[in-house]
Amino acid sequence: MAGRRFVVSCVHCRKVVTIAARLGTDELERLRVHLFVCYPDRLMSLVQSLGAEATLRHFRVEATDPDDERPPAA
Repeated sequence: MAGRRFVVSCVHCRKVVTIAARLGTDELERLRVHLFVCYPDRLMSLVQSLGAEATLRHFRVEATDPDDERPPAA
């Protein structure tokens, strides 16, 4: 039985960016990189200074059911 994981997808392009057991520093950096690469014109100057809350506003975070063995839907 696996523990709960979080599926994080971009609200702009709907692409799943990460699936993780927790959203720590490394995961937040991955999200910021996604924003910088996909939306450099709008966010270039902001991405490096975005805090966790501001970063997560650009993403949909869904918790998976630990009892569900199917992979999460994108």
